[in-house]
Amino acid sequence: MRSYIKANERLCLICNESLDTIHSLMDLSVFPSFLCASCRSKLKLHQKIYTIDGLQWHVLYEYDEFLERLFFRYKEQCDILLAPVFLEAIQDSIDRFQKFTVCTLCSSNEKYMHRAFDPLKEIFLSWNIPTQSPFYKRKDHKQSQLSKDQRQQVFKVLRKKEHYFLNSKNILLADDVCTTGSTLRAAVSLVLPQYVFVLSAHPLWIEDHRQMVVEKKGLFW
Repeated sequence: MRSYIKANERLCLICNESLDTIHSLMDLSVFPSFLCASCRSKLKLHQKIYTIDGLQWHVLYEYDEFLERLFFRYKEQCDILLAPVFLEAIQDSIDRFQKFTVCTLCSSNEKYMHRAFDPLKEIFLSWNIPTQSPFYKRKDHKQSQLSKDQRQQVFKVLRKKEHYFLNSKNILLADDVCTTGSTLRAAVSLVLPQYVFVLSAHPLWIEDHRQMVVEKKGLFW
C-alpha cells in the first residue's frame, strides 16, 4: 500500500519534494502545481514591460545562477519534463497566448541534432500553445562569448525561412533568454511582431534598459 501511494504522489519537477503536503493557501489553488514552494521562490520574478523602438517587450524572470542551472538541466541534459515549469508563474493568464501567432526563436541545427528537441517550443506546447518556427540559423554561436562587434553579426546569422507562410497579424515573438538583445532585434526586423515575450533577461540587459520600463498592466501580469 505504501509503494502504491508513493507511485501516485505528485512531486516537484525540480527537487522531487511532495506536492501533496499543504504549506499555504497557494497549495490549494485550482491551477496545477509543478513546483514546491521552495523551488518556486528561487525563480526570480521580474514581470516588467519595456518599450524598445516602439515595441513592448514583456520579461518574466531575471536570469540568475538558479535559472541558468535549470536551463542547463532542461536543454543540455534533456530533462524535457521540466518544460511546464517555466510558464507556471503566469498560468492563470496562459490562455492569452492563444490570441497570438507565437513565433519562437530557434537554436542552430547542431544544437537541435544534439538535443533532439526544440526547448522553447516544448515549453509552449506543454501548455497547449501552438507555435510557429519561421527562423533558422546559418551557424551556431553563443552571444555571451562574443565581443560587441561580433554580436552585431547575428543579423547575418539569423534568417527567415523562404516561402514560410506566416499570418502577419498579432505576432508574438518569444525567446527564453535575452542576453544582449541582438538576436531578438534581428528577429523583430524579420517578422515585425506586435509584442515580444522573454522568459528571462540577463541583469546587465535589465540595468542597461531600466529607463525603458513602462508602468502599466501587461498582457500576462
